[in-house]
Amino acid sequence: MGYRPVFILSGGERGRNSQVFATQKEAHESAFARFMVWTVPVDVDVEETNDPVNYRRIDGRDEFCKP
Repeated sequence: MGYRPVFILSGGERGRNSQVFATQKEAHESAFARFMVWTVPVDVDVEETNDPVNYRRIDGRDEFCKP
C-alpha cells in the first residue's frame, strides 16, 4: 500500500500523476513542494493506493525507486 500526491484544482477537480510514496508524509511533502511553484492547483491532498511505491522523499527531493 502506498500514497499518491493529489492536486486540488479549481472546481474541485483532482489531479494525479504516477508517483506513489510509502508514507502519507512523503506524498504530502512532495505535493506541497510542487504546489509552491505551480499556479493551477488551489490545494493538495493525498490518497491511499494499491499501486506499488515508486518514489521516496530524500533531503526535500523526490527520488525515483524501482517498484
